[in-house]
Amino acid sequence: MTTDRELDLADIQGNILQEFVSGYPAARFFLLRIADAYQGRQFVLEYRAKVTTALRWASSKAFAQKVQQSKPDVAINIGFTYAGFVALGLPTRTLARLPAEFIDGMKKRAEILGDSVNVGNTGVEGQVFDAVSQWDPVWQREEQAHVIVGLNSDIDGQGNPMPGLDRETQYLQALCAKYGLEILTGHDKAGAAWQDACALLAPDGTVKLEKNKATYKPVPREHFGFIDGISNPVFDGQFGDPHADQMMSIGNGKLLPAQKGQSSLDRWAPLATGEFLLGYPDEAQQIAEMAAPNQIMRNGTFMVFRKLHENIKSFRDYFDRAAAVYAKANAMPVGDACAILKAKMAGRWEDGVPVAVAPTIAEWNKFKQDHAGDKTDWAYTDFTYGDDPAGAKCPVASHMRRANTRDGLNGKSSVLNNRRRILRRGQPYGKTTMDDEGDHGIIFMVMCADLGRQFEFVQQQWMNYGLDSNAGSDTCPIVGNRGGGDSKFIIPVDPKGGETPFIAAGLPQFVETRGGDYFFLPSLTALRMIGMGTTDPT
Repeated sequence: MTTDRELDLADIQGNILQEFVSGYPAARFFLLRIADAYQGRQFVLEYRAKVTTALRWASSKAFAQKVQQSKPDVAINIGFTYAGFVALGLPTRTLARLPAEFIDGMKKRAEILGDSVNVGNTGVEGQVFDAVSQWDPVWQREEQAHVIVGLNSDIDGQGNPMPGLDRETQYLQALCAKYGLEILTGHDKAGAAWQDACALLAPDGTVKLEKNKATYKPVPREHFGFIDGISNPVFDGQFGDPHADQMMSIGNGKLLPAQKGQSSLDRWAPLATGEFLLGYPDEAQQIAEMAAPNQIMRNGTFMVFRKLHENIKSFRDYFDRAAAVYAKANAMPVGDACAILKAKMAGRWEDGVPVAVAPTIAEWNKFKQDHAGDKTDWAYTDFTYGDDPAGAKCPVASHMRRANTRDGLNGKSSVLNNRRRILRRGQPYGKTTMDDEGDHGIIFMVMCADLGRQFEFVQQQWMNYGLDSNAGSDTCPIVGNRGGGDSKFIIPVDPKGGETPFIAAGLPQFVETRGGDYFFLPSLTALRMIGMGTTDPT
């Protein structure tokens, strides 16, 4: 089921085809405003030479046999809002054919996304808390940002970014000064000029003797303690050759109709390229409508950028309380009860083991024994929900099952789910502290070809509405917006077992949006056209 699709890697921005977190644990994100269209285009034309493409390097996952360039010290990518395209002087005929969601921007669509209310009541009857008012100052500005620049860097043994990150920061600052671009401040309450992010760190067991300091390594976890970044979509051409695409699609691509004697390698296939890159056929075998000229959008994609604050204290306090009740009801140790509650709500155990494969503590422990030391283990991704329609193993309303329903909507294939998939590109920011007030959470980035059909549908219909997961008006237990109301999560049981479902009531707000917007990541060809001003659709 693979297609021998060759993508023009030198034309595609690098963070679209691969995640940078494993190779570049540290990041800085800058928001810019353009004062003059001509100067803005000159900035784009000059900075284009810095942009990291999707050409492979030796350490890229599954790319080792097709190395095409050395790994850059700092990976650089650039995107634009609709207001940015206007500021650059793109023609009206081009601007008019851009998607409505992109034209609006994220702040105008806060109510649709579940960002308009948050946390709880204001204390005044009939009024609710406006979450947008709690966004970082840089995102609350009346004037929308025009440009986002992301710099990604490796780190040293103490978790500090390598010197190249400061060097590229200084280069960007100088280039902005040269062409009159404003670097927007206010990424935190102290007025930071950029948004820092870095993978969480863990001791690697070694000590630098000359400085007597322990050294650390990045770990793929977020502040709540869960392994993050498992099971991202795989699409045609993403990994360089059909066999690699097919192998990486196991559990990550689309589930094919079942056939007798089918192996895992045969029952999964890469998704259509057009679900994530514009200019290619999508799962409906259609090429999405693009603004003219087509080169402006081909090989590009839309990026959702969201700063998501994590209320660590509320999260831990809630599970301490709920676990005590669950442990008593089920005659088990509180530690086991806490692990089960977190796993059932997330859809994975904290170490990434899928609940659909290991629904109990005993099965979880056996899974870890059976798969210890495996570096590439499809058991973490190769599973379905069709045999668990009621969610007795993995609750239908769990976070992971809402985000990627697999075959859970019809029990046979993933056809209904294939057009809702999103590429996740994110990493933690801030330090893990035991409070809700600190500046810590996830920089959540999504790549998709259609903001409305993919990201907004998942965010609105599956995360903040519960009918498709048989949860009524209850939102996602992890990232859902409570809207000041009482939200609950039900852990189903096998109806034949005679047990009673457990209701985790009174869920607090675990995650709050602190800002974000919609950006478009153009191809290198489009960046050149924009910089030269050769974008006339006639």
